[in-house]
Amino acid sequence: MASKPSVWALVWPFGLAYAMSYALRTINAVLAPELVESLGLSAADLGLLASAYFLSFAAMQIPLGVLLDRYGPRRVEASLLLAAIAGCAISAQAESFWMLWMGRALIGLGVSACLMASYKAYRMCFEERLQAPLASTMLVIGSVGALAATVPVEWLLSMTDWRGVFGVLTILFVVVWLCIAFGLPSLPVPDARGQTLWADALRGLRTIVSHPEFLRMLPFGVLTYGGFLALHGLWLGPWFTVIEGQSPSQAANSLFVMTAVIMVAHMGMAALANHLNQRGVSLNQAMHWGLAAMAVFSGSAVLGLWPDPLMGWSLAFLAAGVTTVGYTRFASAFDLSLSARATTSFNFLIFIGAFGVQWGIGLLIDGFGGLGFSSADAMRLALGVWVILQVVSLVWLIREPRHRAGRAHDASQ
Repeated sequence: MASKPSVWALVWPFGLAYAMSYALRTINAVLAPELVESLGLSAADLGLLASAYFLSFAAMQIPLGVLLDRYGPRRVEASLLLAAIAGCAISAQAESFWMLWMGRALIGLGVSACLMASYKAYRMCFEERLQAPLASTMLVIGSVGALAATVPVEWLLSMTDWRGVFGVLTILFVVVWLCIAFGLPSLPVPDARGQTLWADALRGLRTIVSHPEFLRMLPFGVLTYGGFLALHGLWLGPWFTVIEGQSPSQAANSLFVMTAVIMVAHMGMAALANHLNQRGVSLNQAMHWGLAAMAVFSGSAVLGLWPDPLMGWSLAFLAAGVTTVGYTRFASAFDLSLSARATTSFNFLIFIGAFGVQWGIGLLIDGFGGLGFSSADAMRLALGVWVILQVVSLVWLIREPRHRAGRAHDASQ
């Protein structure tokens, strides 16, 4: 590559792809009433359907890291986006639960590189001081996609059904594919020679899994961050309709507000990361305080301690912005040659957690309902379990004593 590309030249194509990825991650929170009515789903069915995205997304993270390290972000992401196009097309024609599940699984597979490919490209092209701000910037852009999956989707549902929505998304993904395949500037081409793909993937995975930082971040990634994605991606919508008594249209408006809050949180973290770096403040310390606030505020929202439910959840989601530090914190513990495999391994934890928590909440709701609790109380109890798991994860993050590499890294921040 003759010269380094501008930040904008990389951010806008990757950002557009990630916005679509985030929209598809959260869209079921708005589509849930339509899907339940059309397919006759239970809470567990709805959780399993929505989490198909997370399951296939997570499964792809293990080979994805070495694919990005060996073949580069443009080639990998453009290839995978074809699966997202196919998944949306299948969903648009789905007549059964399992056909829709398969479509959603293909979507998760197809967008699995949207964020990680951008992180790899940024590490290839830009200095270390830009990594945390660029990571947070991508999440801000992703929040724009999540915003588009709230009120605009509810408006679209007034003219068509959920199958029509997926038809529109199919067309949009074709546009995104064109932007990635032909809109990116020239990037360095990694050397694909050497060990076979799976041997290289497993070798890198062993290095990452055996690192103290992996054990340290495991409960946080699975339970806290994964649970946050599960809540925002599905269960917050039913919360507003079942517990707060809102109509689907009102719930879509509430989700719009909550997603805007997430965007503000990501924007704040982009600025805060630079501020902390300049002040020499540990990223670990920022995570601890932010995650403690997230647990307190989400717990108070579950207990209904706020006069307006949006207030409690907004404070929880603002605090949840600190979760994005986890990517930078984890990746910085590894060499550049393992950068993509490190971030995708961490992503694997997060999305396996999102799959488990999203489905698990549905199972808990059905289970508590079977014990005689009302739908509202069953949902409140299920989310209360998640809040308790947040606290457990935070205690582990703070007190696990064997992570000397993590403490040494903090001292250098």
